[in-house]
Amino acid sequence: MSLLRRVRENRMPRVGEVLKIYQHDHMLAHGYVVNVDRRTISIAGQGIVDLDTDVVRRGIHDGSVRIERGLNN
Repeated sequence: MSLLRRVRENRMPRVGEVLKIYQHDHMLAHGYVVNVDRRTISIAGQGIVDLDTDVVRRGIHDGSVRIERGLNN
């Protein structure tokens, strides 16, 4: 896997992205990112899911959180 691809996959979500977030292969949220701030990442799909920014950041770092981007469902 190229370095650029790893960096792109492991960055924090941004407002307007369509994505799915998994933790330990269990889907936590999917939909559009509507808000990102110091404390919360809000994702609108079938309702709104708020995720703790620190938990997501630590999970990305230790490999327990996986983010799939650019999905339309």
